[in-house]
Amino acid sequence: MTLLLVSFIAGILTVLAPCILPLLPVVIGSSVGARSKATPYIVIASLATSILIFTYLLKATTAFIAIPPFVWSYVSGGILVGFGLVLLFPKLWESLKFVSKGSQEANKLMGTGFQKKSVWGDVMVGAALGPVFSTCSPTYFVILATVLPASFWVGTGYLLVYLAGLVMVLVFIALLGQKFTDKLQGAATSGSKFKKVIGGLFVVVGIFIVTGMDKKLETWVLDTGYFDITQFESRLLNQVKIEEPETHNPNSMNPEQNKQFAEELNIPNHLVGLFPDTNWKNADQSLALALPGGPTRDGIPAIDNPEFVSFAQVDYPDEIQAMVLADGNKVKVYPYNILTWHEIVNDTANGTPVTITFCPLCGSAITFKRETTAGTELSFGVSGSLLESNMIMFDRETESLWQQSTGRTLAGELHESTLELFPMQLLTMGEIEKLYPNALIMSENTGHNRDYNQNPYAGYETNDRFVFEPSSLDRTLPLKEIVVAFRVSDNTPVAVPWLALRETKTHTEKIGEKSFNFEVSESGELTITDSNQNEYPFYFEMWFSFATQHGENGKLIKLE
Repeated sequence: MTLLLVSFIAGILTVLAPCILPLLPVVIGSSVGARSKATPYIVIASLATSILIFTYLLKATTAFIAIPPFVWSYVSGGILVGFGLVLLFPKLWESLKFVSKGSQEANKLMGTGFQKKSVWGDVMVGAALGPVFSTCSPTYFVILATVLPASFWVGTGYLLVYLAGLVMVLVFIALLGQKFTDKLQGAATSGSKFKKVIGGLFVVVGIFIVTGMDKKLETWVLDTGYFDITQFESRLLNQVKIEEPETHNPNSMNPEQNKQFAEELNIPNHLVGLFPDTNWKNADQSLALALPGGPTRDGIPAIDNPEFVSFAQVDYPDEIQAMVLADGNKVKVYPYNILTWHEIVNDTANGTPVTITFCPLCGSAITFKRETTAGTELSFGVSGSLLESNMIMFDRETESLWQQSTGRTLAGELHESTLELFPMQLLTMGEIEKLYPNALIMSENTGHNRDYNQNPYAGYETNDRFVFEPSSLDRTLPLKEIVVAFRVSDNTPVAVPWLALRETKTHTEKIGEKSFNFEVSESGELTITDSNQNEYPFYFEMWFSFATQHGENGKLIKLE
């Protein structure tokens, strides 16, 4: 029930988010020269309906997921630009010439609808804003990516409550705009200068959306110290009560003493509640920044016994990415569309227990060996919590918590341990089929009810917005640019821009006392070796995550 209240508050706060600021003139401007006093409310109702429908379309069909996010920006921005031009030049549609007379008449009718500000014109303006308003709220993202797939009706309830808060504030803004315009004589006339100003505003906002300037404005607002309302919203999510797991280890240390250790380190209550048997005496202070990601412990289910099929049994688009592991004389493939829903796969390769991990919120694709230096074989699960927007894993044997992007323990009996990287490649399914036609593809028969044709995080990687923003941002590279990372012998983390490296094909860089050679084959496979021909395993991650996790200790190799 707490999430219902958070959803309502989130709807209210969304209007104040930096990513919405450039769009408010459209809501206010809909009151100017309105067909009737109901016009702004039709725009707002259409906007809310658009968000609802857009959300369901993302969940119900792969067709909309395949459409790049910039297309929605073109559509939304284009509608607003068109609407603004008609306000600026009322005779515009009448002067247009088309080859087909029928097309000309249809467009005249459409133009007339805009000029007279018909109901359909109002609806189009509101609908154009729906896809842009979406994803501006961490709570909305939690509903979209976790609650709705798990329970359609519960997710719908949360979504409607979120929209109620959003609509309430927008109606208040529209009322203020209407009272303002009522005092302006002649504002509603077709040739009104004020109306032309609003038309110009619509054009500017539309251009901002089409060109991506709205995102740059959002970044500038945040950089100048504007209160980022999404941070407050994330803290609200942190207060959502999560039920403790039913299982309990009777051999754990004194519960009260353990809780005291957690309190001294400011470990969030949601983590302590979910992991009562974790030894909090051994914990990293960075855990004080941990946030609940929406799902509870094992709410995102890891795969422990993956099944595999041949290429003849799957039908994936060539551009789908996958993690590739050598397994003796065989090759195992783990497609992103499955990893996105499960994030962890416990498997074996070359006789070695491995865990294949993927964090969608920071693009980190990493394979670790599951054995500790003491020879203990671990199996990993998803905690449901995040640190600096990165997944926190846990092992089921000791309930130690692990940072996925670094492979180091954050708390528990195995604190101070670091998992060893296992060699992997990141290729597209098209590249894999050409290179390894007999490869074994991880099957969608996982034992869990998920639609693997859908991407719950669609569009996330194409903009600078975060569901859970990290504590610091390094803009040396675009925040979500993928880098390939590895550790040199002195454990220094090194990152190289992946797309630039793929284009360059070969690169040599001196790091410390050694020279390192980077070579990308024509098939897209990467090899990293030092001057002694020692080969280094690597992984992939978004730049913001690498920079946040490693700070000044990390080294970035820029390819000119």
